[in-house]
Amino acid sequence: MMESHWWIREIDWRISTGIIFSIQLIFWNCEERRKNWLLRICISFVILCTCSWSMRFLLEEGIAANFYIAFGYSLYIMFMSMFFILCYSFCYHSSKEVTLFLSMIALTVYRMAWNSIKLISTIPVGKDVEWSNGSVFQSAMSYLFYFCLTLVAYKLFQRFVKQPIVFQFKMSVIFASILLCQMLLEFTFQYFYRGENQVVFFLTALLYSIMNFVLLIMIAFLNMLRIENAGLENFIASKQKYYEISREGILSLRVKCHDLKHQIAMIRSAEGEHQLNQYINSLSDSIDEYNTVISTGNPDIDVVLTEKNIICSINKIRFSYMIDGTLFSFLSDMEIYSLFGNALDNAIESMTNVKQREKVFISLKANKREDRLVVVIENYYEHIIEFQDGIPVTNKIEKNMHGFGLRSIRAIAREHEGEVIIQADNNIFKLVISMRTGNKNKA
Repeated sequence: MMESHWWIREIDWRISTGIIFSIQLIFWNCEERRKNWLLRICISFVILCTCSWSMRFLLEEGIAANFYIAFGYSLYIMFMSMFFILCYSFCYHSSKEVTLFLSMIALTVYRMAWNSIKLISTIPVGKDVEWSNGSVFQSAMSYLFYFCLTLVAYKLFQRFVKQPIVFQFKMSVIFASILLCQMLLEFTFQYFYRGENQVVFFLTALLYSIMNFVLLIMIAFLNMLRIENAGLENFIASKQKYYEISREGILSLRVKCHDLKHQIAMIRSAEGEHQLNQYINSLSDSIDEYNTVISTGNPDIDVVLTEKNIICSINKIRFSYMIDGTLFSFLSDMEIYSLFGNALDNAIESMTNVKQREKVFISLKANKREDRLVVVIENYYEHIIEFQDGIPVTNKIEKNMHGFGLRSIRAIAREHEGEVIIQADNNIFKLVISMRTGNKNKA
């Protein structure tokens, strides 16, 4: 098992980085998979391994000077990271910022494992036998270590960072900084530490990579908290608005009803008919105002639908709904706000510049089919809808928040073993959300 084999050094070692990045590609599947995902993963595996072997072959066989070898290996780290980014975009529907973030995670985990293996390789296995002698056993154990470390890193990431992953700032600078530091470490090792003091170097590099990984998780975690806090603030504001509208509507109707008995006497007067018509119009307006308060049987859904109904009334948008709020008791209040709030906000926004105002409408329907709940939201649109990563491109100025609403909806559906289907055809935008009921307790 410890016998050295030529193909381990000539082939396996040269494609090892491609294999490890392929493992990372499968593990960090935090985004929606593209069609024919398995085929795309296989193609990416071939690309990564081919590029890895070609660059390693050129460095080991074509360059003799130590400086150029060291510089070449640092470029090797950069090119493999770039190929990983391309392969991730090829396999998953992902935004630029999320792709860069996950590539940093993959690079950091790879370097953590690599430095750990190198640190282990400095320890003799037996008499006149080194860990890095090129045996099948040592190669298999190395890959097993890479796999286990990646699994641990992924579980830690899941523990602290929830989906969807969305960033409100650019990742380019952070990505360039981490990549440059890893390239500098690789150059330093290849040029200065090839023959001595390797234990100190690998230990230092390992600690640096661990620090990088902790930093990246903290960045994602803090950004997630900021987005959740923003959503909570919007939820509280909407709830306050709902209660204000409800209170004012009820008070207005009570005042009108109270005054009605005082107006009866005026009906018999000469101007009674004119006075009555004026009063009925005023009373009708008050009743219309009160009717904007929606009651579905779920107070959280009432909050959201009431707010959006008022916005629709102001903007002359026909809003129809057929929903039993009691069916959504398995969702938390924040999930309800995110689900309906984001979906209806997108529908309202898509009709702000519609010229044919008579065609403007939003339809909301919810039906239960066995153990699944299906929500269908349809709206009219006139503008051209472009899709990026399977999600319509936003028209908002804050491009960094592209698709956050729909990604949030998709994450909630997945949390409840469901899916989201988006269709845009014949000027009708259709959002279908299905979820399994009863598998989660309401928070």
